[in-house]
Amino acid sequence: MGEIDAPIRTDLAVLHTTGGNMRGTLILYADRLTHVRSRIPYWSTYLGAAVVALISLALAHSAPGTAGAVVGARGGQAIGAAIARRQAPAKAAAGGTGVTVIPLDSITNIATRKGAGWLRIGRMVISTLNGPEYTFRVNPAQWSADLSAALVARGHNVRAAPDGLAVLAAHGS
Repeated sequence: MGEIDAPIRTDLAVLHTTGGNMRGTLILYADRLTHVRSRIPYWSTYLGAAVVALISLALAHSAPGTAGAVVGARGGQAIGAAIARRQAPAKAAAGGTGVTVIPLDSITNIATRKGAGWLRIGRMVISTLNGPEYTFRVNPAQWSADLSAALVARGHNVRAAPDGLAVLAAHGS
């Protein structure tokens, strides 16, 4: 894992663990799924809202209101997300704390769950041969197709299941 491979897909994701939620970037490579912890998008959201508030106060001598706060927060998040996506492959190659690697050959099931609450952010639960499950807060509809294609390219048989995808062992294993 020392070299930097070309990612198939990269997106912001939250990895749910027993110790809490780890915000970061989820990267799909041809042979592995990697989550890299990064707080940049989280903090840049607040920074973007603060910058818009400061500019509004300086120019108009009034608070920006809800629309201004939302624009600032979304703009800050977009900038932070771009920075995190750009840094994630190098951090993943370096490894260490904050990097979670799931070999694609260890995946046995990909379950999708609809989000609850008013945001309705979906969850993707990855089950592995070794037993641990990994829960990511991402858009499962976008990730399932790319994960399925990567698993099929590695020789796995992927079947639709009631709650997502069942992954059978690679041919010749």
